Amino acid sequence: MVQTIGTPIVGNGSRASARAVSLPEPDMTTSQPRKRMDAGMDNLAHIAWDALRIQPPLYASAILGHPWTWIPPYRPFSEFGILNLWRPRRTIRFLLNVTIPSIPRTPPPFGPPLLNDLFWQPTVILQRPDHIGSYTSFLDESWFLINGIMTNDAVAQINAAYVSYLFHRPVTLVQNSTDSFVVDMIQCMLGKEWYRTTEPAVKAFPVIYDALKDAGKRRVVILAHSQGTIIVANVLRLLYAITQPPEEDVSLAAAPRYAPPEFIYPEQEELRLGDFAPLTIDELARLEVYCFATCANRLTYFAHLPTGEPVPWIEHFGNEYDIVARLGMQAPHADQWGVDIAGPRYVRRGAWGHLLNAHYLFAVADYQKSGRRRGGIGSPAPFIQVNPDAAQAQDGPRLFQYINGG
Repeated sequence: MVQTIGTPIVGNGSRASARAVSLPEPDMTTSQPRKRMDAGMDNLAHIAWDALRIQPPLYASAILGHPWTWIPPYRPFSEFGILNLWRPRRTIRFLLNVTIPSIPRTPPPFGPPLLNDLFWQPTVILQRPDHIGSYTSFLDESWFLINGIMTNDAVAQINAAYVSYLFHRPVTLVQNSTDSFVVDMIQCMLGKEWYRTTEPAVKAFPVIYDALKDAGKRRVVILAHSQGTIIVANVLRLLYAITQPPEEDVSLAAAPRYAPPEFIYPEQEELRLGDFAPLTIDELARLEVYCFATCANRLTYFAHLPTGEPVPWIEHFGNEYDIVARLGMQAPHADQWGVDIAGPRYVRRGAWGHLLNAHYLFAVADYQKSGRRRGGIGSPAPFIQVNPDAAQAQDGPRLFQYINGG
C-alpha cells in the first residue's frame, strides 16, 4: 500500500510545482497480523540470502576488512583502536556493551550506577566541536552523525571526531547506543522491514526537525552509517509526513576529577507529529543526507524542485563487498524485494569492510583530501557511480566538496 501525502507547500504558502511524494508503506493487504509478520520475515530472509551470496564468501572480511588490517599499529581514529591493552577500562566497557543485552531507555533513578551503565543504554545527543575545538564555526550549518550497530559511546566519539577532522565542522552526534548485537539486530529488522520508529529515531527526529525550522540554517547535513541509514530513512518519513499540516496526531512508538554538569537524557515519551509545526518544502530543501553502507529498504525523495534538484539531497556510498550495503543500496534483486533507494549510489569496486572510519572515510581522505586545500579533487574516486541516471553533483559527490571546510 502507498500513502500519498499530496502536493507539498512552499515557504510563501503557494503550491509548489514539485512532484508529489508517495510514501511506501508496509504491505497491509494481508488482514492477519501473523501473516503480515510471516511475509515480512520471508522478505527479510530473501534480502539477507542475496546479500550473503558473495564470492569469495569471506564474511568476516565483509565486515572487518582483510585480516592483515586487524593487526596494529592502526591509523589514528581507527575503530580497531578500541581494543587497546593500554586502555583496559575502555576496552572492557566496549566488550560488555556489545555482548550484554540492555534496554534502550533512560536508566531508573534508583539503580546503582554500575548496573545502570550495563543494562540501560538509551540514545543520547552529544555535541562534538570541529577540528580546532570550536563549536561556533559554520553557524549557518548543522551537521549530524547517526552511527550504526555495535557502537558504544567510545566508538561513536571516534567516528564523530574523524568526521569533524575531515570536514572541519562541529557535529551533533546522535549516539545510537548499542544494546548488544542481538537487540541491535532486532531494532534493524523492525525499522527496515516494518518501518517501526524505534527509540533512536524517536530521539533523532526532534533535533533534526529543530535544525530545519531554524531560519538561520541554510544547510542541514546528516551522515548516517549502517543502522543509522535505517534510522534516517524513518526520520525522513516523519519529516515528509509533516511537510503539510497533519490531519491528526500520529503516535510512534573514566570519572572526572570534579563533578561534571548533570546529564540530561533526551525525552523518551511517545512521539506525536501533531506536536510539531508543519515544515515547508523550502525548509526541507536545506536537508542533505549522506549514507554509508545503506541498508534501509526504502529511502526516497520527497519531491523535486522546479530546477530538477531533488528534495532532500541524498547520496549513498558502499564498498562492493560490504555485506551490509548488499542489504540495501547494493541489494542484488532490489525490485523483487521492495528495496527502493533514491539518489546517486557510489560503489568502491573490490573493497571489503564495513567500519565507517577504517573502511570508508579513510579511503575518502586518501583520495580526496589534499593537505589543507578545501574541497575534494573533483571526481568520485575511489568510488564510481553505479546509477548514472540519478541526480549527481557536477564534480562527483557533493559530500566531497565539504572536505577541509569547503
